[in-house]
Amino acid sequence: MKNNIVLLALFIAIATVSMRAVNNMIVTTVPLFGKYILGFSNGEIGILTSLSFIFTFISTSIINPRLRSNVRKLSFISASFLIILLLILFFYSNFITIWFFSVLGGFSYGLITPNIITSASLIDERKLAERILAIYSLSLSLSLILGPSLETFLLDYFNYRYIFILFIPIAFPLFIISFKLKFPNEKREKFSFKEINKKALFASVLNVTIYNIPFSIITVFAAIYSIDVYHVSSTLAYSIYIPFFTISFLTRLFMAIRPFRDLRTPITISAILTASGVMLLAYPLNFFAVIIAMAVLGIPHGAIFPMSTIIISRGTDVSERNAVNSYFVAFGNIIVIIVPPIFGFLVQYLGYRILIASLVLPVLLFFSLIYRKYFKESFMKI
Repeated sequence: MKNNIVLLALFIAIATVSMRAVNNMIVTTVPLFGKYILGFSNGEIGILTSLSFIFTFISTSIINPRLRSNVRKLSFISASFLIILLLILFFYSNFITIWFFSVLGGFSYGLITPNIITSASLIDERKLAERILAIYSLSLSLSLILGPSLETFLLDYFNYRYIFILFIPIAFPLFIISFKLKFPNEKREKFSFKEINKKALFASVLNVTIYNIPFSIITVFAAIYSIDVYHVSSTLAYSIYIPFFTISFLTRLFMAIRPFRDLRTPITISAILTASGVMLLAYPLNFFAVIIAMAVLGIPHGAIFPMSTIIISRGTDVSERNAVNSYFVAFGNIIVIIVPPIFGFLVQYLGYRILIASLVLPVLLFFSLIYRKYFKESFMKI
């Protein structure tokens, strides 16, 4: 039993690092590649990003929850292999084909991400399940240190087009391990929105949305903001993700060692730090303050997502967990579908600072909603 759990944790960690490092590279590099190699405007970059996540939303919310467990595993394996092919195709892409490849990439990750989360939670003992989920979240953060660090180094020698090819070796472990990951053995899994535990789902969505709206902008526009406003090099601009993801990793490491029993206090602290970090990012004294702001924002980035997965784990049973995880990921994708195109369009008229500062408003709104509706639920405190 112990060996099986260690093996599961190892598989989850390796698959997650492989998946998220490549996924983050694509999400953050395609906008830069589009703007500085293919000549896209900010508005076109926002639409390109949105289109990718629309298809992630479709595969996550409509297709994945309705697939039987064995079919879902086959689609998971196929999508993992498709990502490797897409990295080659991105290298050869142009102003037209990059739209199609971005759609395929978004669709593929919609079949990958919720199944890794579900696989990480398939342990009956609650403490072990939450520890595996913490290892999953920790691996996400580790991948977001290794990926940007590697890309920052590579950008000294290669342009954005070559980055896709150079990340192919990192994509292979996910495909190899995809054959080994566990999927639910339930004879009848719930997939209907009417059948699942909506309290756990809505609480997890409200919690992650406290951060998701600012994060959707940070992912797409932070490096572009640094280049356009502070006129730093592409290497230095991309390096701002390193302190961001390093602090996120350390936060999740702490959560893996000392899991939270009561989620209410860390959710509150995360909301405060998100609002503070956003304001510092909007009105920094200099580029060094941008780096400090990104480090501050790394704390809630590290804390909020794993707390949402813990809410789902505590508030659902195995038969509904795949559906709840799929809808949870899908709701997050809605944010990325809507927010970047609006930001990319408005930034041409209002500028970066006012728009970034306005991101404080949804932070306060979604925190107030989860505080009022779900802070007294049993899955918030054990």
